[in-house]
Amino acid sequence: MLPLLTLFALVLADPAEFDRVLAKFVLADGRVRYAALRADLAPLTRYVEALAAAPPPFPTRQAELAYWINAYNALVLHSMAADYPGAKRRLTGAVGRAYYFYGRRFRVGGRSRSLADLENNTIRKFGEPRIHFAIVCASVGCPWLAPQAYTGENLEELLEKRTRLFFSQERNFRLEGPDGVRLSAVFDWFREDFPAGFVERYHPEAASRKRRFFAWDWSLNEAP
Repeated sequence: MLPLLTLFALVLADPAEFDRVLAKFVLADGRVRYAALRADLAPLTRYVEALAAAPPPFPTRQAELAYWINAYNALVLHSMAADYPGAKRRLTGAVGRAYYFYGRRFRVGGRSRSLADLENNTIRKFGEPRIHFAIVCASVGCPWLAPQAYTGENLEELLEKRTRLFFSQERNFRLEGPDGVRLSAVFDWFREDFPAGFVERYHPEAASRKRRFFAWDWSLNEAP
């Protein structure tokens, strides 16, 4: 029988609770109503507090990856909303970004971890390149935040849906001239995560073109 604390965490860390938060405060264009979320932060706080416990046993690898994607997004959402509107300045400078992603600690999975540690040493280790269109760092340059939580059951469908949405946006993919293509900086920063032909899977016309990258917009992905 599972210990009582673990059972309690399993109940609280239900992705359906996070799903309700996302549906209520995330717009279709990925922007977040941070002021409204701050005023009604208790449900997200409960979810984040549950994430502090050791993770539950996962029935599938898909469920495990969904759990960690949700954890990353929930920690970002909660920390930004809790400090809003002061958080609007958090990502605008290199020093602030370095502290937020590498220095600030969050209690997650029974350990004290940074967002960079969670991304690089857990989420990216699954070898799934489409996670880069699912985890969202709260900046405008990021992929749009999905207004629903990931689960083991919807992971494949939702990852593919968010990837295709990402590639459909000119801010992330644009042909330039006779032989160029401009891509999101994600493909520069995490180039080792994308296998050969990944971009061409979604845009065959990008084959053999010289790659350049868009400048990143670090302003907060906020909505009124």
